[in-house]
Amino acid sequence: MNTLGPDADAGGPAYRNVAGSSHLAYTPLDHAHCLLAWPPVNALTRLETALADGRFAITSEIGPPKSADPEVIAQKARLLGPVTDALNITDNQTAQSRMCPLASARIALDNGAEPVMQMTVRDRNRMALTSDILGASALGIHNTLCMSGDPIHIGNHPDAAVVNDIDTMGLLRLQASLRSGRFMNEAGEELAGEAPHLVIGATAHPAADDPDVEISKIRAKMEAGADFFQTQLVYEPERVAAFMSRLEAADLPAFPKLLIGVGPFKHLRMAMHMRDKVWGVTVPDHLITRMESTADEGDTGMTICVEVIQALQDIPGVAGVHVMAIAWEESVPEILSRAGLTTARTA
Repeated sequence: MNTLGPDADAGGPAYRNVAGSSHLAYTPLDHAHCLLAWPPVNALTRLETALADGRFAITSEIGPPKSADPEVIAQKARLLGPVTDALNITDNQTAQSRMCPLASARIALDNGAEPVMQMTVRDRNRMALTSDILGASALGIHNTLCMSGDPIHIGNHPDAAVVNDIDTMGLLRLQASLRSGRFMNEAGEELAGEAPHLVIGATAHPAADDPDVEISKIRAKMEAGADFFQTQLVYEPERVAAFMSRLEAADLPAFPKLLIGVGPFKHLRMAMHMRDKVWGVTVPDHLITRMESTADEGDTGMTICVEVIQALQDIPGVAGVHVMAIAWEESVPEILSRAGLTTARTA
């Protein structure tokens, strides 16, 4: 990751190059080499292509560090990029201040992973979000995911002001407007140049208590501009199957592209935490019993995840999976291999 400039051997300054080792960084302002390697604004993304082709898509995610160290992102991108269609870059998850998702996404892209830049409405107003979206597309970051953000009081700045200038529906509409070449302001002002290429993501909850209400939310998000959906962790594939049947019968403008959230239990404590503390996640008793009775909790947790993925592959309409291996990213390639999803995804 570190490339020395021509004066380094003579004792001159050495500049860290986060654009990848193939691009020389002679001074902090010498970015011409990097510009040549950046993808064109309108290039199709791997995730976009997978969803359009009907291939079972795979996404995972990376949490940026609570520091300015790019190698944290780079290492995880090099591990997960070759086995996924895209990697979510979280946005101050758990309301903790971290490296911003825009910079982290670019580092991931330079290290072989296609990013999905998460954006929350909690921390930035519509002007700041607009700037981030335009800048991201200019840097080759086109996939996004709109979220509200975790409650500020649980984080490391509990007294910080919550922005919420717009809600997640507003953020979807903002991106759709920019994609069409206009700012989302009262005048509908035209952009003064190229519009961003955006593949817009939103969240969905197939295990919701009232599936009809959830389908109504999906409809509204699609009408606002959502191209794909990622869901909370699911450990009951049968509930997804029932929800997909309801979706099939619904009068939606198109069938939504749902990437179902899956994840391994690293140990029994994690399974119990998911069951007791995480909103929207149901962990059946038989899985807790299975984790209690095993001699190798990590291996059993991965096996359960593999079984869920394989069951989801058999459900008509499921577009793919979103693998969330919290603080256990190294388990993802093994899980995908066991599930038979080992095709290289770097094309």
